[in-house]
Amino acid sequence: MIAGADKRKEFLSGEKRYRGPNRVVLLVFGLVAVVGVAWFVMATRDTAVVPRRYEGGTYNIGRSVSYKGQVISMTDIENRVENGKIIIPLQEVIDNKIIYTEYTAPNGEVKAVTSFITPAGRVVVAIAMCEPCRSQRFRIEDNILVCETCGTRWYLNDLRGISGGCPQYPPEELPYEVKEGLIYFDEEIVKEWQPRI
Repeated sequence: MIAGADKRKEFLSGEKRYRGPNRVVLLVFGLVAVVGVAWFVMATRDTAVVPRRYEGGTYNIGRSVSYKGQVISMTDIENRVENGKIIIPLQEVIDNKIIYTEYTAPNGEVKAVTSFITPAGRVVVAIAMCEPCRSQRFRIEDNILVCETCGTRWYLNDLRGISGGCPQYPPEELPYEVKEGLIYFDEEIVKEWQPRI
């Protein structure tokens, strides 16, 4: 009975050796850390912003455009090059909603360009490439720009990614100006353009 009394005395006196932190406390801290890391990863996923190399144009046709319920494929048009500028007719873009044109550099390299009217009425001129999948063809579907190859989708007004394999890489907008019904954009920018990835 003396052994039992000694154990009871040891327990009540609190002189028992230290066993480390409580396992429940460690489990709670570990769980909070895992949940915090998972939340951070989910919150920052697909929000990587690819820096813009060029500032797109601001020309507005003066009215809004609705593509609701429509699927519009690119229309191929010709361009011309004069004095270092690639020129396409504004009316062709307005009439066809989204166009595709090819620029052939002096070295024979071909670069595709697209132009379309946003629902807000702004004219967009951009390199026609979904960079990760290298597609050069897009369609407008319900106020959304859709890559014909991988199906990635961007809002037409601001080219902000919605879904798909490469939403951070919409067609890269190019600076342009509109004069006397013609859209002018820099031949040198198109000639030297390289994918961001």
